[in-house]
Amino acid sequence: MKEVYAIMEYAPLFVICLGLAISWNIATARWFLLAYGVFEIIDLVTLPITLQWSTHYYLADIGMSLIFIIPIVYRRNLALRLYVLSGSQYFKRVYRLQTLSAQECTILLLIALMCLANLITWLEVLAYKYYVIDSAPFKLYIRDNFMLVAHIVLCLSMFAFAMNAQVREKYAERESVL
Repeated sequence: MKEVYAIMEYAPLFVICLGLAISWNIATARWFLLAYGVFEIIDLVTLPITLQWSTHYYLADIGMSLIFIIPIVYRRNLALRLYVLSGSQYFKRVYRLQTLSAQECTILLLIALMCLANLITWLEVLAYKYYVIDSAPFKLYIRDNFMLVAHIVLCLSMFAFAMNAQVREKYAERESVL
């Protein structure tokens, strides 16, 4: 089963690459997937370090999950800032057409649930470590399976985001003209 968990750690990066291949011509999708991909790479690079933290790994995972909110919430502002600095029409287009999609809301909800699961696990591990409780059932039986399902839904949401990008951008263009 550990092999499945290991594969799912890398699955979002694969889905991001697949999504980029599908929606490369759509500026807003490319901007989101590239921004999300950068944070996914940072997560994968720091994973061997944070795994060694044992007890406080779950806090580090909460921190990384919260960092994944940045490409969703702040990418429009970042695109405006980059347009002002560079004058690139690409960033102007991204700023003008960027909207929050249902898939992004799903990703935000998943991130919040993953943070909650990691917080519960961290508190349970601390309680176990300091002999407040005798066992850590949430960590042992629920957390890893929940995170596996959350990663699968996250990948499906990113794939759906890429598949719906063209329709979403055409709608945003029509709305911005009106």
